[in-house]
Amino acid sequence: MARERRSKTEVINAKIAAIDEKITGYANKIAALSDEKEELQKELDSLAAAQKKAEEEAQMKEVMKIIKAKKISVDELKQFVESKEG
Repeated sequence: MARERRSKTEVINAKIAAIDEKITGYANKIAALSDEKEELQKELDSLAAAQKKAEEEAQMKEVMKIIKAKKISVDELKQFVESKEG
């Protein structure tokens, strides 16, 4: 059983094919990682928005406490704000 010897061209073509296969594999991994990164960024953006909303709600509660404690009416509050704007 004699082994058939491959030509230098065949060896090089085989190496190129192997490299192409690796490149395709890496490209698929990059695409998967990019998708994962996008999902994580969406989650991060959602968390940031939720945190901002929670902070705004906390501030509004604090304002409402002050308004109630000082017994300020809506009209008085409007007048105060308008006087600060002008």
